[in-house]
Amino acid sequence: MVPARLTYCGNVHPAIELDAWLADLQQHAAPVAAAARSRGRAFGLGAWWHSELAAQLAADAQARDRVARALAQHGTELWTLNVFPHGAFHADVVKEAVYTPDWSHEDRLTYTRDCAEAGALLAPRGAVLPLSTLPLGYRAPGEEPADLRVMARNLARAASMLASVEERTGVRCVLALEPEPFCLLETVAQAARFLEDWLFDEGAWITVPQHVLRRHLGVCVDLCHLFVVGEDPLAALADLRERRIEVPKVQVSSCLEVREPAGLEALLAFDEPRWLHQTVAADGTRSLDLQGVRSRLDAFRRGGRVRTHFHVPLYWDQAGPFGSTRAEVVRVLKGLGAPLPLLEVETYTWPVLGGLGGAEPLAARLVRELEFAADQLPRATPASFP
Repeated sequence: MVPARLTYCGNVHPAIELDAWLADLQQHAAPVAAAARSRGRAFGLGAWWHSELAAQLAADAQARDRVARALAQHGTELWTLNVFPHGAFHADVVKEAVYTPDWSHEDRLTYTRDCAEAGALLAPRGAVLPLSTLPLGYRAPGEEPADLRVMARNLARAASMLASVEERTGVRCVLALEPEPFCLLETVAQAARFLEDWLFDEGAWITVPQHVLRRHLGVCVDLCHLFVVGEDPLAALADLRERRIEVPKVQVSSCLEVREPAGLEALLAFDEPRWLHQTVAADGTRSLDLQGVRSRLDAFRRGGRVRTHFHVPLYWDQAGPFGSTRAEVVRVLKGLGAPLPLLEVETYTWPVLGGLGGAEPLAARLVRELEFAADQLPRATPASFP
């Protein structure tokens, strides 16, 4: 029996260049790792690399050596990579740009390859390295429909590439589609059907065997995303297990929740220009962002419970008409069965949380979130992977 693997997602850090990334590792990740060890838990890194940094690490052995030395210095390993944001995730305005390039573009495959090549050379031999990626892409209303066949073929090419990486490094990378509201794959059920219909059952590219596709492709379950679209994470995970689809990572995240119409004004105070905040009411009323909620307030007042894709600290909630889905996060964590996937806390919104974010150093806030999550889990559970 070994403890669950629990980390946080490095997309909370804005670093683009290697020196800045290493500085963030020293300032933020090292204290979090030390705090985890002091409580008897191992800690591995959940990293995010900008596309330029990923390309550098894939090509430059000296740059990788600097990362490897820093990881060793802080007594931690590389556990997972977030390969969803390709560019500057903390730019002044990100919004729909976070979905570009999508899986119809060669640049998306190149970025994924760079992350996998570098990550596999930094992770311990024999490890499984989850790589969470966007759910194919996003299409705005009126935009030309996505070519799913091209996207599936690129994913098949990615699986073939990951098989080659495993042969050379002994590290099995699993590329996991992460369903998100308003994207081409909004739900886990849609992601599973896509994988089966376009890849596993018939194959998008006959030169990639099904066992390779199943070994290197899977689904990343983001709790916040599922809460917004109304999909139960425990049922979704059970269905994926039944389908024998890999779930290498669960992103542990909470979203904003309006329980009564009086809470809508409090929700609108979270409208900010950087990231998208997809919003869905219980009756199906939807908006891509909070500005759309503002312009259709009457419809959302009539819509019943409203949930918004705005990651908030796991431990935060309040009674009354407006709060968070903390209770749902607790329910899911307590209901997870063994073997557990890697658990990655993904609250990246600290810079736009205002007073809700608190005044503690970021590392202290991350430690508080990880401790909250750890308290909901069994003290020991069989590991997912060797």
